[in-house]
Amino acid sequence: MTGRLLFYRWGAISESGLEEVFGRNKIDYCVFKGKMKDYHADAEFSMNFLQMMHQKQVQAVFSFDYFPLISMLCEMNGIPYLSWIYDCPMYTLYSKTVSNEMNYIFCFDRKSCFYMQQIGARHCVHFPLAADSFRLQSIIDSETTEMKKKYRCDISFVGNLYNTKKNRLRSTKLLEYTKGYLEGVIESQLKVYGYNFIRESLSENIVKELVEKCRLTLGDLYYQDLSQLAADCVGMEVSARERERVLRKLGERFDLDLYSGSKLPADFEKLRIHKKGYADYETVMPYIFHNSKINLNITSKTIESGIPLRVFDILSCGGFCLTNYQPEIAEYFVDGEDLVMYSSMEDLAAKAAYYLEHEDEREEIARNGYEKIKRNHDLSNVIEEMLD
Repeated sequence: MTGRLLFYRWGAISESGLEEVFGRNKIDYCVFKGKMKDYHADAEFSMNFLQMMHQKQVQAVFSFDYFPLISMLCEMNGIPYLSWIYDCPMYTLYSKTVSNEMNYIFCFDRKSCFYMQQIGARHCVHFPLAADSFRLQSIIDSETTEMKKKYRCDISFVGNLYNTKKNRLRSTKLLEYTKGYLEGVIESQLKVYGYNFIRESLSENIVKELVEKCRLTLGDLYYQDLSQLAADCVGMEVSARERERVLRKLGERFDLDLYSGSKLPADFEKLRIHKKGYADYETVMPYIFHNSKINLNITSKTIESGIPLRVFDILSCGGFCLTNYQPEIAEYFVDGEDLVMYSSMEDLAAKAAYYLEHEDEREEIARNGYEKIKRNHDLSNVIEEMLD
């Protein structure tokens, strides 16, 4: 890409790494920081943003995730707006601004990408996430013997348990019939990997009740896909239960370090689960992934096909990844060669036991995964492809 790029930094976890890549790749860029009061209207933010765009003679704007206000500012000035989506669901993508001509939306989840195209996103492409293996390896190379000892463990999981008030299904009183029906949908979905059937399982009446009682509407500036909002609400509860069950299943037999800011279920105290608290993405996460014998990835059910950033980060740190089956993971990585996938709780426990016992195989798979990241999914390379 020729011309200066404006990088909007709002606090996404990969921003520091991407800025390092811009520097290493000699990309001409400037940075704008600031929080929006409103995603569609913020006079002060708009004035400051436009001032930088004109002063720096910006030729394109980039951000992780999508911001309707930036889209409108770029549209008015005829400047391309590149947004790389790594959250799912990403409700700002339901904004009616997605049809703007200057939007270039790069979506990590293929199914979400297809949906965006259906509602009018003109330049929306499927674009998997990536990791900065150079930066992560430089962090790992600096680790001390004490760090290795501190973060060494059999199994680890870094992530949210989705058991806060944001999980509205747990804090909303529904009709008894609805509760029973949703219980059947949730338990059925928990048994199926690689296909999300929640949306198609919800009747019009159940969608209506969930939208009303869980207060799921987005407002007049957004496309109102009520069925998808209801499905995402149920999907969060499926994710919460799956993560709890995975951790229980493994915690009964193995030592497991859990890095999470979430409140733990009371029965976890009886298991071999060691709560470690929140792990900083920049300063702690690389050491965890590098020193854990097994790193778990439990994909949120709201990600229907895509590969979570966690998978790329684990492999970029030279870590062994044990993950649920996910369509795009199977598409881009070889099961048993780059990482290992499970398709049931029994399969998960069996594979965890096997790879804890077979160190040589585990380490070879971790090396293969790292090499594949460097070849195909390194941030330095894919960002150039995106800008081109």
